[in-house]
Amino acid sequence: MKFKLYFYSIFTFLILGCGSNKNQNFLIGTYTVNSKQGINVVEFDSKNKKLEIKNVITGVENPSFVIANKTKTIIIAVEETASNNGGKVTSFTYNKKSKKYFKINSCYTFGDHPCTVTFSKNEKNILVGNYSGGNFGVFPIDTTGKLSENKQIIKFEGNSVNINRQEKSHVHSIVFHPTENKIFITDLGRDVIEIIPFENDENLILKKESISSFYLPKGCGPRHLIFNKNGTKAFATFELTNQVGIFNYVNNKFTLEKIINLTTDETKNGSAAEIKLSKDEQFLYASVRGNDNFIAVLQLKDEIKLIEKVSTGKSPRNFILTENEENILVANELSNTISVYDRNKKNGLITLTSLQIMISKPVYFCPF
Repeated sequence: MKFKLYFYSIFTFLILGCGSNKNQNFLIGTYTVNSKQGINVVEFDSKNKKLEIKNVITGVENPSFVIANKTKTIIIAVEETASNNGGKVTSFTYNKKSKKYFKINSCYTFGDHPCTVTFSKNEKNILVGNYSGGNFGVFPIDTTGKLSENKQIIKFEGNSVNINRQEKSHVHSIVFHPTENKIFITDLGRDVIEIIPFENDENLILKKESISSFYLPKGCGPRHLIFNKNGTKAFATFELTNQVGIFNYVNNKFTLEKIINLTTDETKNGSAAEIKLSKDEQFLYASVRGNDNFIAVLQLKDEIKLIEKVSTGKSPRNFILTENEENILVANELSNTISVYDRNKKNGLITLTSLQIMISKPVYFCPF
């Protein structure tokens, strides 16, 4: 019996050890300056400390926000552009055998500069938020990746106190609640989180008449929002005040628990961007651009507080924790680099490594 237990322990260790060091691929959203650029496909080898570009998916303009379905066979990107019909949302398929990417189709979003996109839970619809349009739409998608014209558009009206940045609605993120049939929209232009219920996953008809609004401190400019696993806590970056808001969520209502300042009053220039939560829900990470280019590390256990700031390249937009959470990859838009940081899983702290690659204007990561 002891031998069996010993053998099982060794076998489990080897399996878990190998699994934690497997290579991981990412789709990198970018702002393009020529037709040869687009969505970069990057492979990260954490064991041998290698990071390399495997492919570039072209035929798309400013694919700043990119997602993939669960089976990694369909890729969706916004095209953050403006026209009489707004920007675009574009779909691609990926053939795992041939390792080739094929563009399927595009639809106009009827709102300028789409900057966020997500699959519905059953992956039969795509939701796209338009920053300059102040609206978002629902687009059906079939199993081949073909998008249909939007079946519902919801537009928001209003503004807030920052006359330069909050002259009208600016939709910045769309998030599904982990357990409830609700979506959450952060509106940077109105300092509001909109809570919108829907009937079911199959049709995803949003109940516009049942929208409830949670108003945030004036001038904060909510950007990105995430929930913990059970949906009882939420975390948001306030772009215009360089802060992180921490909320309790119960019975369709938010309570603002705490606000953490990421920079001093003298250096606040409106640049907090991405936010991520570790799997153990003990640490929170946020990026700050502008005069202060860094990743902030927040401790959530015991006392909630800022415990570290680590310098990055210029304008760290999106970043991502690897699957084993032993590394963080950061997209530095204005430095045109992807940088790799080691992460201590016990204390949450991160350290810059020498590993980086050059990509023109990288702004988003999607595991692939």
